[in-house]
Amino acid sequence: MNIIYLHGFASSGKSNTAKLLRELLQDDNVISPDIPVNPIEALQLLLSLAGKYSADDTIIIGTSMGAMYASQMKKFPRILINPAFHVSELLKEHLNEDMVFLSPREDGEENFFVSELLCDEFEDMERGLMIANEVAPNNVIGLFGSEDYVCNCIDEYQERYYYWTEFQGGHRLTEEVIKDVLIPIITWMSKKQSDEMIMHIPFNSVCRGDVGWMGSLDNDDNSFKIYDKGIGRKWYEKMVRKHHGEKHYDGNEVCLRFPRLQSGVDENTVELVYGNFRNHTPSIEIYGEGGIKIPKMDFYITDTIHVFRAGH
Repeated sequence: MNIIYLHGFASSGKSNTAKLLRELLQDDNVISPDIPVNPIEALQLLLSLAGKYSADDTIIIGTSMGAMYASQMKKFPRILINPAFHVSELLKEHLNEDMVFLSPREDGEENFFVSELLCDEFEDMERGLMIANEVAPNNVIGLFGSEDYVCNCIDEYQERYYYWTEFQGGHRLTEEVIKDVLIPIITWMSKKQSDEMIMHIPFNSVCRGDVGWMGSLDNDDNSFKIYDKGIGRKWYEKMVRKHHGEKHYDGNEVCLRFPRLQSGVDENTVELVYGNFRNHTPSIEIYGEGGIKIPKMDFYITDTIHVFRAGH
């Protein structure tokens, strides 16, 4: 697995977090480049990384400013730690100052100057960041320190993504948090990619009124309101007798058909749900693989890492 770590503001690829990740993930390829100070050059770096590594075997991790940059690598599974979506505001606090890098840089530079132009360039990028639509917000997990008093962007995060968790700590990661929180999440995420990261409730837990999705859950047109559930052909025939020919609220008649089954699926034992897609007449759909699935609102990765799903 490739692990691309994007460091925070005024840091480098030789930060303590990057070093510890290499020590703890010796079987993985940990890449931790120096992020250019200039945001245009930084975005060019992201493009080069995206072209070099595959989303199928790569996880992007970013802290603070690095999490803001990581958020823009939309095809990759990402872990955003205390994301700073407004670096320009932090820069303005040091306008016309020389700032010292917190860890050694490959180019040997020890400091950089915070100019008005640099602040403006970050502001322009941040505006575009908040306007841009996220392709797959379900392959991202946000980690937020309960005592982060440097910057707190959890509300903005929850407007754009689904999954997040909280850890005891501040803006900067401690060795304990890296070992006890970040590493287990990396391990879990490395076994799950893209939509597979989503946990779903089992059929026996499905209730009337639940909403599931067929395909990507960030597309409301895929949402399916469930009115009833049952098993196999006999249940389907019961639903036909009960609902076939009814007038839907849109004026159209309900016309039910048995769903097409994948090879090897038994029509007498297949799990089925009755309901309707947004702006569509009710239908019978398969529940589970290839059909309707209801995501868990929250779940545990370990006994102590509780992942929540933001409401949208």
